Amino acid sequence: MNSAKYIELFKNGQKEGIVDATVNRKLQIVRKFLRYLDDTQIDDFSSLKKETVYEFVNSLDYRPQTISGVQFTLRQFFNIMHGHGLVSFDGYQLFPVITTDKRDSVLSYYSPEEIKILIESIDTTKKCGIRDKCMVLIAAECGLRSSDIVWLRFDEINWDKKIINKIQHKTGIRVIVPFTEQVQFLLLDYLKNHRPDVRSEYVFINTVANSAFTSAKILTQIVYKNLEKAGIERRCRKRGAHTLRHSLATTMLANNTPVPIITGVLGHSSSRTTQKYLSIDVDGLRQVSLEVLE
Repeated sequence: MNSAKYIELFKNGQKEGIVDATVNRKLQIVRKFLRYLDDTQIDDFSSLKKETVYEFVNSLDYRPQTISGVQFTLRQFFNIMHGHGLVSFDGYQLFPVITTDKRDSVLSYYSPEEIKILIESIDTTKKCGIRDKCMVLIAAECGLRSSDIVWLRFDEINWDKKIINKIQHKTGIRVIVPFTEQVQFLLLDYLKNHRPDVRSEYVFINTVANSAFTSAKILTQIVYKNLEKAGIERRCRKRGAHTLRHSLATTMLANNTPVPIITGVLGHSSSRTTQKYLSIDVDGLRQVSLEVLE
C-alpha cells in the first residue's frame, strides 16, 4: 500500500491555522490505521470495506474520549480520500454520528437497515416469536422504553387513532406516540392467535408463568439474542433494547426532524434533555442541516 501518498493527501487536506501538535496527533492515528491495513494484507483502497475500519477501531484499547478522537480523524481522512476518488464511501457514511459523551465509548446507534435485519431475524414460527417481534417492533418504531412496552396495558392503546397513550414508568410523564399498520397487524395477530388465555390488564404475557412479566429485562434479552442471531456487527455498540430507542431518535435527527418533536416521541421533559441524550457532535448536526434552537 502506498501509505506515503495517503498521508500526504491527508496532510494537504488540513485547514490552515491548525497547530502542528494537532496535525501530528491526527497523523499518528492515520499511520496506525494504515499499518493495520498492511497487517491485514489490504493493499488497495478500492477493495476496502467499512467493516474493516470498524474492526480497527474496535481493536483499540483506548478510553472513550480517545476513541471519539480516532473516529473524528478517520472521518476526515475518508472524506479526503473519497474526494480524491480513492474510496467508495466518505467519512460521514462511515461514522454518521460520533459521541462525545464520556459515559459511553461509542454511540449505540443502529441504522434503519440494521434494525430491519434485526426484526426480520425474529423467528415467528417459535412459541413466543410473534410476541417478541411485536415488542421489538414497538421499541424500534415508537421509541418506548422497555418497561413501557413490557407492561403495556390494553387501556393505553387507542386503536382508532393508532396511538399509545401512557404514563411512563420511569419518569411519570405522559407520552403519546403513533404506531404503524405493521405494529397494529402484528399486535392483533398476537392478541387473537398467540396470547395465552390469561385475564390480565397487560398486553404481553410471560408464557412460562402465564402471567405478566415481573421484569422489563426480558426485552433486552430478546434484542441481544436476535442481534447476535442476525450477525449484525457490534462495533463497540451496546446491544440492549435501549439502543432501539436511541437509534430511532438519531435517525429522526438525521432526517431533519425538529428536536422538540423527538422530545415528544421520547417522552422527555424538555428539549435540553433530548439534546444531551442524543450526544451528537457538531459536525454531525451540520450534516443534517438542523437549525439552531433558541
